[in-house]
Amino acid sequence: MNTLSYILRDIAVVAVAYLVGSVPFSYIFAKVMTGVDITKVGSKNMGATNVLRAAGPVPAMFAFAGDFLKSALLLVALERFIPNIPQDTVLVAAVVVVLGHDFSILVGFKGGKGVATTFGVVVVLSWPVALVESGIWLLAMVLRNTVSLASVAVFATLPVVALLLRQPLQLVLIYSLLAVLGIVRHAANIRRLRAGQEPKLDRSCFRRR
Repeated sequence: MNTLSYILRDIAVVAVAYLVGSVPFSYIFAKVMTGVDITKVGSKNMGATNVLRAAGPVPAMFAFAGDFLKSALLLVALERFIPNIPQDTVLVAAVVVVLGHDFSILVGFKGGKGVATTFGVVVVLSWPVALVESGIWLLAMVLRNTVSLASVAVFATLPVVALLLRQPLQLVLIYSLLAVLGIVRHAANIRRLRAGQEPKLDRSCFRRR
């Protein structure tokens, strides 16, 4: 391949990553399975937590799985099916797929907050970091029962955990970008947390059909 071919390949990879990230699984599963438009109810966020509250646990499970798998499978496919793809291109795609989720072209550049999609990235790129972050999320939920707080805790500790586990510097930088993006997307939640107004997870949501 010549230089132009490499450039066109990388542009195509980034475009595909954005489009894959843009698929709004939370909206799709809530609408198809229950008829609920999650952009008009609850927090109006296109994420699994709002699906859980507005449509119930089964659509929420599918929404989380869809948002997780779209990033995880994308990265696996890039590494497996594109010969000699540079790691830098994969890392850029990892950021872009989350950007696609957060700012989906398919729904007017709206989207979720990137928790499940970022988790899919971390699982593929460094599963030990994903394992530690899962523990942090669960601990925060046990202590405070607040999804947004647990999610912010995961984003805030992501680059730190990567450093402690001696991940490559490039990966730490990518995780830092994703951490900043995730925290910014949770800005309204953080304001409510500081004011003591952020709702806790209502476990009765899990009993809905």
